[in-house]
Amino acid sequence: MQAFKTTTSSVSTALTQAAQAWGIPVEKIGFDLLSYQTYYRGTVDEEWRTLEVSRLEDVTTEVEIRSSPFEVRQEYQIIIHPLQPHPYFDLHLSLASDKNKTKAIVIIDPSSLLPLKKGIQDYIKEEIRSKKLQAGLLIGITDSDFDVQINQLLLKIQKEGALHEPYRIGVTKFFPPIPPINDSVVLHYKKETHDKKLIEGVLPDDLIFEYTFAVNGRNGRSCTGEYLHAGEALIRYANAITIDHETIRAEEDALSIRFYSKQSGYVQRINGIFSIAHELRLKHASFKDTGSIETGSDKDIHVKINREDLTKDAVGSGITIDVQTLDIQGTIGSNTKIQACELTIGAQTHKKSFIEVQENASIHLHRGDLKAKNATIEILEAGRVEAQTVHVSKMMGGEIIADHVVIDILYSNANITALKSITIQSIIGDGNNLIINPRAIPSYLEQINQLELQLKEVYTQIQEKGKHLLGKELALKEQLNRIKQTQEKIKAALAQNASPIKADMVRVQQYKHSLAQLSDEKTTIKELEEHAHSIENDLNMLYDADVHATITHHGTYNGHTRILFIDPKTSQKYASSPQGNILHVRLRREGEDKKIIFES
Repeated sequence: MQAFKTTTSSVSTALTQAAQAWGIPVEKIGFDLLSYQTYYRGTVDEEWRTLEVSRLEDVTTEVEIRSSPFEVRQEYQIIIHPLQPHPYFDLHLSLASDKNKTKAIVIIDPSSLLPLKKGIQDYIKEEIRSKKLQAGLLIGITDSDFDVQINQLLLKIQKEGALHEPYRIGVTKFFPPIPPINDSVVLHYKKETHDKKLIEGVLPDDLIFEYTFAVNGRNGRSCTGEYLHAGEALIRYANAITIDHETIRAEEDALSIRFYSKQSGYVQRINGIFSIAHELRLKHASFKDTGSIETGSDKDIHVKINREDLTKDAVGSGITIDVQTLDIQGTIGSNTKIQACELTIGAQTHKKSFIEVQENASIHLHRGDLKAKNATIEILEAGRVEAQTVHVSKMMGGEIIADHVVIDILYSNANITALKSITIQSIIGDGNNLIINPRAIPSYLEQINQLELQLKEVYTQIQEKGKHLLGKELALKEQLNRIKQTQEKIKAALAQNASPIKADMVRVQQYKHSLAQLSDEKTTIKELEEHAHSIENDLNMLYDADVHATITHHGTYNGHTRILFIDPKTSQKYASSPQGNILHVRLRREGEDKKIIFES
């Protein structure tokens, strides 16, 4: 087996042919690289040109290297010989690359024998280059700067000894293809949620959705010199978006078209046209068909639900609705939660329903829990209402807590608690409680608590500043006594123009400054006291809320209706069960006490 020299464009092919000729495994064959030459031709070149520099980028552009007409190849002059082990070094390595072979690394096995002898760096470099050539990778023009990495490897061995785990070195890289980006539509108005939602509310100038233009990819070039096509971007939605320009505006730049709402409402698409709508009409709301409807009361959305089948709920069990305006012609199921600014319910609410309305609520038959600013109810049947003003046509049991309450017909076993007034046209039944209890009204209680807390804080400040002021006054008296004792000395010093006068004059100035500060602190305490008196006046007015309240009945009391006034300051109760024609029941202050009075 005589070593021989050959020129080839594929080292692996040359080695295979030699192995076949010699009848030995290719693993038993080695080679030495004598020289190599790189050739290229581009978009305007018909003939191959020799690369005279070390990098292709020095003679052409990255754009051309990535293009399909560009070609690059290498020829290698090598000597092929039977493989002979190195007397000192034994490097075991493997080569790994990405699927396109645009970059590669070698992995050095820790079993390698790499003593720090002369020539070790060149040996490692030649072994890596041989591995690259056998794998068909170009050399030179695609080499990473792995000289530095080899030095780092040798430094590691010098400090830590032989390798204990595989060691990686980046050895080559070229131009990976950059994949294209397909056009896309992002529906920003669809919030990320696990719950099924029928509609999504938007506000003016909200980003509703966005069309992103397709972006072409960039072709690549592998470390073998192969052209890598990036593929074409897909354009699928360019003509799929049509908008109502009255309610949606579009803004375009080089990357995308963004669509913004012009008004509050919800996004709808009818006949392929996107628009912002205000009114949504439904036959019913249920988990199966609509899911919860939660857009928020800040968005101008009016939901109308009209269930023609009166035997079934218009709003099914467990549904949550949160919209600005809600009009329901039908019944409300159990465990429903409703929030709105304006609400109309044309049938009945379930006893396990919860409703919260910022402004006006109008309900035909109420059995659940309602909080509103103003509530108008045709029939209240064992339900609960908390509001500022409440008007009920017929009340059969249940509870009302409000500032003002008006009942047309009151039946039995009802509890009505008010802050300012209760007015009843007719009482038919027994066991009703008409209560004036200001502290049962959340808004009143909050106001009282805030004022009581403010008053406590102001008096604490007055007390602390008073103690500080007293200490200062005592200190000033001592200062004044010392100054009086030295007045004669000061006069004598002035007459003689002596220097000791300076210290005494400073003491006088300090006294005057402290006196001015004392006056400022007294003014602050006076202002705090005036503020405390103002708070006390406000509190006293609130404490008299029960005195200013009135219970009015335009019918006849039968002795089975209990009237109760509760003092908001002392919690003392004033009760009565009147009989006869009594129009107004009030509480009147008589000295330190209060007394129920009746007016016909």
